[in-house]
Amino acid sequence: MIKLVEFSEGYEEEFIKMKSEWDESGTSLVPDIMLFECKNHDDYLKVLEEVEKQKEGTHEDTDWYERAFYYLAVKENGEIVGVCCVRYNLTEKGYYGWGNIAYGVRPSERRKGYATEIAKLLTRKCRELGMNEVVLCHFAENEISPKIFKKLGAEFTNNFISSYSQKEVKRYILKLK
Repeated sequence: MIKLVEFSEGYEEEFIKMKSEWDESGTSLVPDIMLFECKNHDDYLKVLEEVEKQKEGTHEDTDWYERAFYYLAVKENGEIVGVCCVRYNLTEKGYYGWGNIAYGVRPSERRKGYATEIAKLLTRKCRELGMNEVVLCHFAENEISPKIFKKLGAEFTNNFISSYSQKEVKRYILKLK
């Protein structure tokens, strides 16, 4: 059982450990907040600052979405198993590029069902924000996300080439109402 919590100073040590593990694994850093370097207290404060900018809508990616709400997926013992976000009020570019939600599971915690659990919790957050549908996207080579999206009840809509990554992306829509 996990819960989604907002980033805070209380998770600094655990976040830095998770980020280090992720960096050492060489696997994709998703969502984009994971691209920030985070090896010490000052780095973590910069991550917290960016999370706040995203939440307020004063970030650099406003051409993709208005605001983003970042969460840590945390076990009852306080261990972080993943990071996720809801991108709210997508622009056309965001609709045809990234989608509304993004999540990543710490390498040592993969293949344990956490991604599905996180995706379900994120769709609840989308409902709480008053969203009627969730745009879900993944790179074509990703074999896990389509299974999760189908478990959520999302329907495949189309493939496209991302203007951001130049990679093939598959898009799904999940109706919330």
